[in-house]
Amino acid sequence: MAKLGVGLLLTLSLVLSPLWLAAADIKIGVVDSNDILSKSSEGKKVQDTIKRKGEELGKSLQRQEQEIGKAMEDFRKQSAIMKEEAKKQRQEELGKRASEFQRKVADADKQMSILEQREMEPLLKKLEQAVNDVAKENKLDMVIDRRRSGLLYMAPALDITEKVRSRFGR
Repeated sequence: MAKLGVGLLLTLSLVLSPLWLAAADIKIGVVDSNDILSKSSEGKKVQDTIKRKGEELGKSLQRQEQEIGKAMEDFRKQSAIMKEEAKKQRQEELGKRASEFQRKVADADKQMSILEQREMEPLLKKLEQAVNDVAKENKLDMVIDRRRSGLLYMAPALDITEKVRSRFGR
């Protein structure tokens, strides 16, 4: 039994040792893409564009939401003295307005998503090219995005964010 355990251990070490040796030669870089994008002039312009569009859509939706809320409050106050048929008709009308409002909110969310994707796409391509260039220059085998990977710790020497930032442009 002991011979089987020793044999298994020896076999595993022989099989896995080339993998460990290969892993020792891998060069990894880590980049904080959110930091680069959010601090670049192009990234700030995109965020401003997205923010302006969000505020524009938000004002209209906020006004409509207030109007519907006021109409519902008025209905609650008047419903005690309303006839059943008028009450039912008013409820249906308010339900339609609320449904239409929800549709507009969903449409606004979709518009914002499309805008963000359209505006960010060229920046992400440019960032990808900058990362590729820095990786080639530094002979890196792998580059990990610090924020998206959930990386909790890294040796500071692995951080190539500033190199990519200079390649990307501030």
